[in-house]
Amino acid sequence: MSHGIDPDRIAVLAFDADDTLWRSEDSFHAAEVRFCELLEPHTPAGIDTMAALAATERANLSITGYGVKAFTLSMVEAAVTISEGRVPASVIGELIEISHEMLTEPVQLLPNVPEVLAAVGPHHRLVLITKGDLVHQTRKITTSGLEHHFDHIEVVLEKDPATYRRITTDLGIAPGGLCMVGNSVRSDVLPVLELGGQAIHVPYHLTWELEEVHDHQMAIVEVESLAAVPELVLNEP
Repeated sequence: MSHGIDPDRIAVLAFDADDTLWRSEDSFHAAEVRFCELLEPHTPAGIDTMAALAATERANLSITGYGVKAFTLSMVEAAVTISEGRVPASVIGELIEISHEMLTEPVQLLPNVPEVLAAVGPHHRLVLITKGDLVHQTRKITTSGLEHHFDHIEVVLEKDPATYRRITTDLGIAPGGLCMVGNSVRSDVLPVLELGGQAIHVPYHLTWELEEVHDHQMAIVEVESLAAVPELVLNEP
């Protein structure tokens, strides 16, 4: 066993996509900042626009799910609500334009991603597990140049124990044979550990508020960058 990861147990090595293989949260953060700037002149004093947007997103998760389109609907809804219906059509138009830009921006790979996948691919069956909008996620996957590394790709509505159990069943492995690599403790680490699998946390410099978790009791294997993953998952002499 190396640093809490047992390579011999790994039947499938799975990777998250957004903010693990390529940048994502940066664009959402920039959109949130612009949202606050646009709404400031139309919002009553004492309203926390960022908090209002996060609350709207949280309330809409069970209806709209994740991704840019869901985020856009929440921005528009929050804009109308916190401005008490006074938000101009021009502001709504700019929010929609922001979402169009997010949906069509090119994929920006994070450092060492192709090299890491090339290093671990010959030794492990690789799977990509990401959540969000199917159309947008599929576009990012197919234009990233990374699709060929993966034996199987899953775009899911949520990353919870039930979803991971279903995926392992579909892959023909026991849950304990899954090792997940990702930036979100909430979505990529804890649900897999709960099922008896293994996980490697690769922190990103930005974390969406709804992905933050602080009250877990599980021991987590964490590395500074994706470049450290091969050493953990390969049986090197």
